[in-house]
Amino acid sequence: MSSTRHSHSSQQFPSSSNRPTNTASHEFNYTSGRWLINEAHQLEKRHIKFDVPALQRIAGQLMGSRRVRMTKIPEGLFNKVFSLQMENGKEILARIPNPNAGHPHYVVASEVATLDFLRTVLGIPVPRVLSWSSSSQPNPVGAEYILMERVKGRQLSEVWDDMSEAQRFGLVKSLVDVERKLVNAKFTVHGSLYYRNTFPQGISIATLERADQGAQSEFVLGPTTQRSFWEDEKEVLEIDRGPWETAQGYFSAVANREIACIRNTQSRPSNVTVPLGKTPQRRDGHIKLLEQFLTVLPHILPPDETLSPVLLHPDLHSNNIFVDASDPTQISHIIDWQAVHTAPLFLQAKFPSIFNCDDIYPWGAVQPKLPEDFDTFSPAEKKQAEDKLDRLRLKKFYELASRKFNRALVHAMDKMRNDNDPTAFIFHIVGQSSEDGPIPLKELLIQVFEKWDRIMERRGSTEPCPISFSRKEIDESRQQVETWAAAFGDFERLRAEIIGEDGWVSHDDYEEARSRWEKNKTTLEILRKRLESLV
Repeated sequence: MSSTRHSHSSQQFPSSSNRPTNTASHEFNYTSGRWLINEAHQLEKRHIKFDVPALQRIAGQLMGSRRVRMTKIPEGLFNKVFSLQMENGKEILARIPNPNAGHPHYVVASEVATLDFLRTVLGIPVPRVLSWSSSSQPNPVGAEYILMERVKGRQLSEVWDDMSEAQRFGLVKSLVDVERKLVNAKFTVHGSLYYRNTFPQGISIATLERADQGAQSEFVLGPTTQRSFWEDEKEVLEIDRGPWETAQGYFSAVANREIACIRNTQSRPSNVTVPLGKTPQRRDGHIKLLEQFLTVLPHILPPDETLSPVLLHPDLHSNNIFVDASDPTQISHIIDWQAVHTAPLFLQAKFPSIFNCDDIYPWGAVQPKLPEDFDTFSPAEKKQAEDKLDRLRLKKFYELASRKFNRALVHAMDKMRNDNDPTAFIFHIVGQSSEDGPIPLKELLIQVFEKWDRIMERRGSTEPCPISFSRKEIDESRQQVETWAAAFGDFERLRAEIIGEDGWVSHDDYEEARSRWEKNKTTLEILRKRLESLV
């Protein structure tokens, strides 16, 4: 693993002080799109200044050749990526995290260690890191960086439309095998991977069967790089970022993080986000709900077999998967492992986005079929029905392949599928409470109180419910939920229509999108104030 150790890493991780400066540099600024709202803030979060010649010199020394050309690759939202082509014909990629990627030292050190662990210990095809810098001391580049090989193969998005169903099913098998290796890699704690010599105070990982014990000993688990603990100015909060020995410890940290966010709401943008309570009394009420969650938490955790910390890729879409140029059923590389972390299996288990769809899905041993009245459809309707069937067949094949070869993952999904059990939803809701407001969490806590006996029966417990709500509280809350849900639906529909998730648009679409925003922003603000009056 010496190839990944060409670094300027130290054992300390100071707070980031890298802040944008005024510059028109194409390399330093975000250049792949625009924002309709809070654009200056969005660009600031994606501005990173570094010493370009120093980066080029390091790359040249590494490859034994002078640089011929450095080209900026279209950006994602969290990193700058450059292609460096050398005089001897070789090419490598340089990646520099933006400020919004998380703590720069943690995020780089963890990604480098994670890629090494995946490749050398688990045998998962990921990019090879050639050099990196994550140091408390100044490095020649002036910013954290990773130099890595350019992966071989073709991006799945380039070949997907030309693949037959049989080829897509073959790809499912390949991806299920990757996820099986990940789920079988049992870890002892929840957090992120680091090298032991980079983070010596980290916790040793669990022993993995049939793996090189010496190689495993080089890795430890330390603070999480999960973005929800760092994004949107959370890096300045004094919160617990792990590692955590238990799922209860992890979820306690999540709830306490949300409490800290609610207490620091003054920095939150106000024009298009879901409003939180403005008065101290309303914020205190929201915090009380999170404290009630902490009270019931030890009693409502899912079964132990779904709580083990696992490392899974959270975003397996077609741009993050590369396949063999001659056989698209074979995965050549999986990229974008930044901020990947260990967390409870039931929270991580989900359909990969490449195989997922929003269609109504028949769970279990039920094969999707065309509608019985398919023959009466128009040609356009038949095409829609056939496309839907193709999506569902692919999703079903993934489920069944996982049931056969990766049972633990689907078992965890099975355990969280009960729509009548509020504990199937509350662990996802609590981590978004500072964004979504108090009403969804309160409704789920009321359901926990109402269904407590059944929840305890499934867990083999007779523990009395430690929280309570009066009949008056429940009736008033249900009325509030109904009104809030209607207002929230109106707000979200308009927001999605005019700005999408965060207001990002391409350069080509900017003028049209800006005009649409200007025409509708007053209406959106009225809807937001209506929501605000309800919380």
